[in-house]
Amino acid sequence: MTESLLIGRAHQSAALRTTVERTVASHGGLALITGEAGIGKTALVTDVAAAHRGDLTVLFATSWESEAVPEHWLWIQVLRSLRARLGDEDWRALHPAPAVDALLGRGDGAPPADFELHDAVTQLLIGASQRGPLLIVLDDLHFADSGSIELLKFACQHTFFERILFVGTYRDSEIDPGHRLRARMLPLVAKATMIGLDGLDEDGVAALVRSTVGDAPDAATVAEITRRTGGNPFFVEQTARLWASGQPVDATTAGMRDALQRRIDQLPRPLVRMLTLASIGGREFHAAVMSQASGLDLHEIEGALDAACQTRLVRREPDRYVFVHDLVRETLYNTMSGAEAAHHHGCVVRALVADESLQKLMLTTEIAHHAWLAGDDLDPETAVEFLARAGVESNSCLSIGGAEKYYRRAVERCTPAMRRRRVLLRLDLAGAVRWLGREDEARRIYDLALDEAEESGDPMLLTRAVMDVPQDQRLDELARLKADALEGLAGKAPEPGLDHDELTRKLLLQYMVAARRSGSDEDISFGLWATHASNWGPGTAAQRQSIVEELTEITRRTGDMEMRLLASSLRWVVLLEQGDPAYRGQLAEFCALAENSDSERWHGGAHIDRAIVAMLQGRYDEAADHIEHSHYMAEGDRSYTDLVNHLRWELQLARGEAPELAPDHVNSSFGVWHADLLSGITALQRGEIDRARRVRDRLEPEADLYGSWESLRLRFASELAVAEGDAEAVARLRERLAPHEGEWLVAMWGTSISGPVSHWLGTLAAAAGDTGRAAAHFKAAAEQADLLDAAPWAEIARAAAAELAVPPAPQATANGAVFRREGSTWTLAYAGRVVHLPHTKGLADLHRLLSQPGVEAAAADLLAGYSGDHGGETVAADARLGGDDLLDPEARARYREHLETLDEQIDTAAALGDDARTAALDAERQALIDHLKAATGLGGRSRRLGDNHERARKSVTNRIRNTLKKIEDGHPALADHLKAAVATGAACVYRPGADAPDWRL
Repeated sequence: MTESLLIGRAHQSAALRTTVERTVASHGGLALITGEAGIGKTALVTDVAAAHRGDLTVLFATSWESEAVPEHWLWIQVLRSLRARLGDEDWRALHPAPAVDALLGRGDGAPPADFELHDAVTQLLIGASQRGPLLIVLDDLHFADSGSIELLKFACQHTFFERILFVGTYRDSEIDPGHRLRARMLPLVAKATMIGLDGLDEDGVAALVRSTVGDAPDAATVAEITRRTGGNPFFVEQTARLWASGQPVDATTAGMRDALQRRIDQLPRPLVRMLTLASIGGREFHAAVMSQASGLDLHEIEGALDAACQTRLVRREPDRYVFVHDLVRETLYNTMSGAEAAHHHGCVVRALVADESLQKLMLTTEIAHHAWLAGDDLDPETAVEFLARAGVESNSCLSIGGAEKYYRRAVERCTPAMRRRRVLLRLDLAGAVRWLGREDEARRIYDLALDEAEESGDPMLLTRAVMDVPQDQRLDELARLKADALEGLAGKAPEPGLDHDELTRKLLLQYMVAARRSGSDEDISFGLWATHASNWGPGTAAQRQSIVEELTEITRRTGDMEMRLLASSLRWVVLLEQGDPAYRGQLAEFCALAENSDSERWHGGAHIDRAIVAMLQGRYDEAADHIEHSHYMAEGDRSYTDLVNHLRWELQLARGEAPELAPDHVNSSFGVWHADLLSGITALQRGEIDRARRVRDRLEPEADLYGSWESLRLRFASELAVAEGDAEAVARLRERLAPHEGEWLVAMWGTSISGPVSHWLGTLAAAAGDTGRAAAHFKAAAEQADLLDAAPWAEIARAAAAELAVPPAPQATANGAVFRREGSTWTLAYAGRVVHLPHTKGLADLHRLLSQPGVEAAAADLLAGYSGDHGGETVAADARLGGDDLLDPEARARYREHLETLDEQIDTAAALGDDARTAALDAERQALIDHLKAATGLGGRSRRLGDNHERARKSVTNRIRNTLKKIEDGHPALADHLKAAVATGAACVYRPGADAPDWRL
């Protein structure tokens, strides 16, 4: 690669230099350089590395495309290079673990376990980086072995705050859905700084030609070179040399093809014909597909292709053949006329239809490519079917741009007679475009679908269209179309005065009647999903359970795995909503299905569902880990990202915090009312009742649009009614919730769980002064929470019940100083003014400090003192016990030895065919690994009991400061007094001075 290849790369070079400079000054990370072969990836990295050699140590490793490459080959090269740079003495000073020696071939020959190896290499690199920053370049990752990629993932995750920068290069066009490393690469892509290299523009091509041959042609010739080469620097250089030798530009590509053609002409004609047919399949092709498409005998084809392998134009791999260079395939392909090529593409698709078993040899997107290139040679119904399948598969793999491309092509191939299919495809296309953030374009495509569905006179199709478009836009038009569809299905106009929700329910009821009459699984499935989506809130879970169970039954007939996963995910939600502990087994079933699927979307879905249940059960750190995992998988998917952001808000709320709304919430795809609801609940957490009232006033005019958010809205309304002391609202909400005691408030498809309905009935009853009913409700809520392992809600209910037993305190007046909790609110009186605030942990902390003036209270004790903070006692205990390791070296060694013994026993049981024992041993091994994870920190380092000390200090300090801000909004004088008298930190104290108020607590 010549230095001239850096022409036209100023932006990319600056981006990479910035990451290198950050590594030198602060911390590293991961940068990935992508582009096709010859585009200049290695040249870019080499140039930037050379410019910074004095600032950091550069370690370079490259992948090798060979089956002979040992596992972890990239890291073998890195470690060899590091050892050579350091010298033996400094290398030994890093105390490399035995796993490192084993990797370098210096151990006893026993391969280390993956975790042990990953941790050992990572710790070695961290140690080396403490002597000076490291730049580790890993070239051609698309050829890498899986072990090298897994180690890279581990090292990136555990060295983010170290001065280590990993830079990888790979051909992104080759990491397609069928690539063996795609699933392993996606998490890296989500975390990396991505730097893409494309072809040079005309200015860059002109500069590169001038640099290569000392002169540049005129603008028209440069434009032609750019068109023929795509701006690929390697091809531009070759073309420049041909042009400088006197050959015309239009002969550049032809000259290369002539050279290839001369080589091809030396081959036997039957072999050339066979290779020409093979060129239809792409660079990689299958002999069995060729046989079915051409009608030739499979053995004849394989014999000819094996002969082609001897010419080194083609190589054989275990399950396919591959052209050594794509120029060979292009040269062969271009010998055919357009009509002949289209016919052969059509033959490939027809072969796959005739023998469906062959379809597993090819990606759905590959088949769609053939269907598109076949043009009119292939019947439109078949072409549209494969193009639509490719759109669905691309969507499930989070390739929304790919989904858009295939849906758009499918729409284009539809004939006028294929009206129904075209409408449904337009709806899919609009959904993809909307996900990509092009709202106006999506709206136009939705309108085309609605117009055509209305013109069709088919009320079933119109229902599909009107239910598939966004339901929060152009409501009057939606209501008109729904009324037309209902009239078409029912045979009479709907009664006047129906609100939007009731109109939708009646329409879906009639749709389901017609769908069941037709017996169409597709129509029934859509009707069930649409009914499920429009039927949320208390009292609806039982009906939705029957819906998801019927959908599950349909998947058994149709084999639709996407539908089965969705039904399985929603089934645990409806079980939980009804207070059924069987939700735990259903969640485990869904997660197993999701993790065994090929869909990145569903892998992320499993993390999301586990995060929700971890929050419910009070395992907040575990929930945070799952949320972050799902965040990495949400890259580029707006709706998915909005869901993750909502979960972060839920987690803060569950921890007792008053989360601020991020801009992403305000602009989320869930609509402005989503942000309003969250803002209102946050305002109540902060004691900002006026702000909560304003939110309520904005919400009420659109009260029929909340769908799956109804339960969250009821939570907000209940909290506000209690905070305001609004007796009418309290009575109204008690009446609304009473029929649903025993259920749980669940919103947004299960992502928002607001506790048992009994808890809110108890809260409302207490506010109404009905302490007898309140006590019964809280007792029921605690029992229901225990049944679902929802410890935080059980503790909150029991604490509320205990408060009911406390005799009521005298009415607070403006005289004297009062700091007293009364049910779910606090009464604060000071300097002639009284305010009432909803309960927060910070108020409980201040109450304890005020009760013992001058006595210090450890932050850890305050953190543990609030019963609703599930896990707080553990954190506090950790903080008090100091800094001992949870696992000493001897314990770690025993664990490792036991794991090795279990591995041997599992292998033996598997060899003997004893599946039951294998499963039992594997379960024991997984439990041991989970325990080790809980006892270790980043890089496998032993977690220290004192790690939570700082968390206790920060948590208590932050919640007291937040509470003082709330007090300041309603009672500035009291806030000033407390700010002056209360000190926070590892120990907190109230020191009021000589004029201390006589607090009534």
